[in-house]
Amino acid sequence: MAILGLQTAKRHNNLRIIYLTLLMPFIVFLCILIYFLIVEAETTFQGIFTLSYMTVIYSLPVIWLWLFIAVYFQKQIIFKYTGSSELERKDNPELYNIVENLCISRGLPMPRIWIINDGSMNAFATGWSPKSSYVVFSKWLIEKLDKNEIEAVAWHELTHIINGDVRTMVIANVFIGIIWTVWYVLMRTGWWRSSSSKWKNPLPLLGLFLYIASIIFLPFINFAISRKKEFLADAGSVELTKDRDAMISALKKISGDSTIEEIQTRNSSVASMFIYDPKKKSKFSSKLKGLFSTHPSLEERIEMLQKY
Repeated sequence: MAILGLQTAKRHNNLRIIYLTLLMPFIVFLCILIYFLIVEAETTFQGIFTLSYMTVIYSLPVIWLWLFIAVYFQKQIIFKYTGSSELERKDNPELYNIVENLCISRGLPMPRIWIINDGSMNAFATGWSPKSSYVVFSKWLIEKLDKNEIEAVAWHELTHIINGDVRTMVIANVFIGIIWTVWYVLMRTGWWRSSSSKWKNPLPLLGLFLYIASIIFLPFINFAISRKKEFLADAGSVELTKDRDAMISALKKISGDSTIEEIQTRNSSVASMFIYDPKKKSKFSSKLKGLFSTHPSLEERIEMLQKY
């Protein structure tokens, strides 16, 4: 797999955001159309199409409000989940200087730096745009990594900001949440409407099938996006620091103690933001674990970096 340049990755992420944004109302329209085709079987197709179209038009404000809420509260949620707090320059001037020098070298706005008060090694970046971005390091990572390794980790996180990965993941999660909700409403409404003849009306079974399918297959899309962005951020770190060994060394150290206790019960949308999986190691086989993982394995990441 060829590792794409940063500008190409950024363009691809922007296109992915556009695709997901356009797909959301289309998928909602398709779900509603299926619903009315079954429920309003005696109505003409043109009438059903118009009814579905108008329903989507009236639903769009709800969809955009959902997206706005997800964007607005995203960083508050992850800061709460991880027990993070803001780190001021006087608390660690060396770390601030490292990040600031990296940003100056590429003309980036200085992100705010936060710290996870946890005895583990991990980091993540968040923020909708470079002008409102945050880079978060765990306390143990700052203490155990040397200057070159911290620079590699910082550039990894800054690459996520440059590539717009946070926007992509927020929109992808909203997209998945909307599809889940639509299928669920379809299923529940179908059971209610057919309470006296459940097996004559196909709507409940259709809704149940699509709801289960969305639970099984949609997360795989999210996981795949998450794993790809980690490969690209690793490559971005090497491209910007010119130090492949520092990135590999940092990943090896982080992989040995990456668990963040505060988020063991949280969902993958939080875990996917970290440089390395912050959850406890899974007991699944390597192949099965790979399908459900938000991050590539250490071996895969090192192999890709060695090819870069």
